[in-house]
Amino acid sequence: MKKIFFILIGFIVALSSFAQDSQHLEFKGIPLDGKLSDFVSKLSKEGFTFKEYARDYVAVLEGNFAGNYATIYILATPKSKTVWKATVNYNEKESWSSLKSDYSDMKELFTKKYGEPEKHYEFFSKPYYEGDGYELQALRKEKCHYISFYKLPLGAAIVEISQFGHIQIGYEDNINYELKKKEEESEALDDI
Repeated sequence: MKKIFFILIGFIVALSSFAQDSQHLEFKGIPLDGKLSDFVSKLSKEGFTFKEYARDYVAVLEGNFAGNYATIYILATPKSKTVWKATVNYNEKESWSSLKSDYSDMKELFTKKYGEPEKHYEFFSKPYYEGDGYELQALRKEKCHYISFYKLPLGAAIVEISQFGHIQIGYEDNINYELKKKEEESEALDDI
């Protein structure tokens, strides 16, 4: 009888652990949760190479993501160092046509997987316009806006052309994003 009781308790603990993991958005099959160092270790096992801690709450790794070499930034909350976001930055492009093509391809992949974006913007602000030959200048001056937002049950995914001339993808976990906001507010209140 004792054996059955312990097996039952073990089963319940395993199920509750599984349920907790499933409440977080995943990046490469790893929940965006837990300590930054643990998350980096798990990503390293997936073939990514750890480069550095850019700050005590930002880890930098490199490796292949969705078929291309990329730099991965893992962001954690400021106090507890709980992972809340993963950002993928592809290599910088030198031409607008390459950037736009890569953005369209990635947006198409995300749309296939997650459905139509909740919001998306693809436009230039004055005085720039597509075809004027100054698209990259517009991008660097934040006058070019190409971004798609995908609302997911456990967070959000974002595909964009960054002002630095590369495709950037972000994954944000809902629960730990709220934790990040609370910790930042707490730090600010401690300062004032």
